[in-house]
Amino acid sequence: MNVSRYVWGSIVVFVYLVIVEWLFHGVIMSGFYNDAIQLLRPETEASGYTIWMLLGFLILAFGFSFIYTKGYEGKGLLEGLRYGLYVGFAFSVSSSLIFYAVFPFPASWIIGWIIGYLVIMIIAGLILAAIYKPRPAAAPSQG
Repeated sequence: MNVSRYVWGSIVVFVYLVIVEWLFHGVIMSGFYNDAIQLLRPETEASGYTIWMLLGFLILAFGFSFIYTKGYEGKGLLEGLRYGLYVGFAFSVSSSLIFYAVFPFPASWIIGWIIGYLVIMIIAGLILAAIYKPRPAAAPSQG
């Protein structure tokens, strides 16, 4: 494992997740959430949990990146796309269906989460593949 690329990739994926999750939940899904707002924490209370959310994104980013490095095959962006798709299915589809069974979430939330998280994880995989790739070998000097 290339530790510097792993750490750098993890940090970039973390920043990406924070931004895209805010866009996804705060903009794209906000209309869906308004339809069943009573299922969520009040906004004034939710802000007190931000540190836990950021910690979750940090753990996800470093875990996501670590697992990628362990199966790294050097196949470029297609490897990142495939990895993001696999993690998206394992994370998004499974947890969303479990949440649907356990919590009284509307089906529209579950469908949105499944689609959204698949896209989010695929892009995260592409980002990581672009960062983790080996540097090209330096051309031999002429002389």
